[in-house]
Amino acid sequence: MKTQIWNNNDKNIVKDKIFSPLYGVRLLDGLFKDTFENNLGYLKSLDRDAMLYWFRVRAGKNAPGMPYRGHFEDNIKGQTAGLFLMGAGHALRWQEDPELRDRLNQIVAGIGACAETDGYLMAVPQSDFGTLEYPNYVRIWLTYGLTAAALSGNPEAFVLLRHWQDWFNQCDDLPIIRYLTLAFQGIVASTCLYNTPIGKREDIETTIHAYEEDWRLAQFIHKEREAVHKRNQPGREPHPHGTEIEAMEGYLDLYRATGKHYYLRAVKNFYALYQEDWQYPGGGIAMCEAEMAYPQCYWLSNERHYNELCCTSFWLLLNQRFHRLEPEDEAYVAEIESSIYNIGIANQNGTKNIFYFAHLDQEKKNYQSLVHCCCGVGTKLFGSLPEYIFSLSPSALYVDLFAASELSWERDTGTVQVRMETGMPYLQDVRLLISCEPQVFILKIRIPRWVRRNITVKVNGQDAASGQPGTYLSLERVWQNGDEVTFALPIAWKQTLYVGAEQVSGYTRYAFEAGPLLMAFRGPLDENKHLCLSGQPEDLPRRLMPTSKKLHYRLPDLPAVEIVPYFEIEPGEPFTCFPMFAASDKA
Repeated sequence: MKTQIWNNNDKNIVKDKIFSPLYGVRLLDGLFKDTFENNLGYLKSLDRDAMLYWFRVRAGKNAPGMPYRGHFEDNIKGQTAGLFLMGAGHALRWQEDPELRDRLNQIVAGIGACAETDGYLMAVPQSDFGTLEYPNYVRIWLTYGLTAAALSGNPEAFVLLRHWQDWFNQCDDLPIIRYLTLAFQGIVASTCLYNTPIGKREDIETTIHAYEEDWRLAQFIHKEREAVHKRNQPGREPHPHGTEIEAMEGYLDLYRATGKHYYLRAVKNFYALYQEDWQYPGGGIAMCEAEMAYPQCYWLSNERHYNELCCTSFWLLLNQRFHRLEPEDEAYVAEIESSIYNIGIANQNGTKNIFYFAHLDQEKKNYQSLVHCCCGVGTKLFGSLPEYIFSLSPSALYVDLFAASELSWERDTGTVQVRMETGMPYLQDVRLLISCEPQVFILKIRIPRWVRRNITVKVNGQDAASGQPGTYLSLERVWQNGDEVTFALPIAWKQTLYVGAEQVSGYTRYAFEAGPLLMAFRGPLDENKHLCLSGQPEDLPRRLMPTSKKLHYRLPDLPAVEIVPYFEIEPGEPFTCFPMFAASDKA
């Protein structure tokens, strides 16, 4: 029976309090819809035969065309099929697209036609499974992809996935996979599957046996500041990377499944370390592989590796898990919001491709590949955007994000239709229109931490309640057709002093955020690729002159520079998110 949520509380010791909708949200005109539609165009640009090439070669079948080339198909064969299924499957949950559905069904059928009788279905021979990133990264991508395909309605995907997971739970390589490349990423593959309708307890037991690093969890339980970027282990792998955030998703799943508190302590302390030492204004993640990383390094130059989209997408999903466990803590959704705007949407290059890094200084770089790892998490994020707007419980509806949309909430007492009309993030007004037969439920409205003052919420034109920043406001009543909820979320500005490695003598650097948005200063830079501003940083918001475009500003003494949301910056445009102020001008 199709249900609007996956309630896995019957097989988890620690229960989720709220749930994410699996379907029933439709995006209306606005930034989220534009991003969603761009993603459909990107997905349709991917070649079916290229994605299936290595599966067919391994199975000894005719393999027309050529595979995608480069590291992400030469060394981790088959990941692009998972990438496509992640994006297409999630998109089809919300919006029907016959062309995309046909392609998804062809990819699932192609993988199935190449699967072996014991359930193994990857694009390399079983003898190569226990090498490189196959048990971890590639297995995750295919697990996510087949799960998304099943969610979209493909009947074969879960059959293939369960048979393959049964193979994995008994495979010969289990003793060594924790020592392979970026092995910690693999923790979440089986825990994610466990929390679907086809999950088994063996999936949890295999994860604990094959992946759990008790010494690593102890580092975070002790809150060792050096732990994030240093792994004291027998060999070189798995090497430190911000994608270890994905492992924390898996460990939080293990906490839910077992109730063992040491998992939660480790994940909470890991989370705190990242917030204290590894997050940029706007929410991006500084920790990255192939970079000289240390606490508060905060590199800015665009030859550096930081703000990788993979890391932020996993941060978003970790916060979503926490939100389901602790729904009254607004901070988790604030992190989701900033991750979507300032890294996710900022890394989408129209329908062309998806960026790897969200560089914050000089210019954005476009790595031309169509199929790198960040394309996978990016297309999954964009296809899942409707999922993050609302959360559901039997008695309450949570309004988490503010995007033009319609929700059809299926309840035992009758369907509730909620239409959200808003121009966010460009316009501050929000209007909720409710259509239902009379019934009681609690409407929980997020009052973002960035509004900086109490917000009055009206019901049918009358003041109903006032909410404090950083909380959820509760409205419990008998709701019925025609009820209207209105409020405004005024944008407040925030400045943050730069404390990272790229200091400039005689100057300070600041980042500026307008509400949830990281702002960029677009325009010519000096010979050192810097932008120097006059005055004091705390006075800058008062000096801004609005232009004809919403959230676009200029400064009276720098007419060539335009202040815009960072996600609007295009590749090759000179800009900075960290303008400089002379030290003598600093407050």
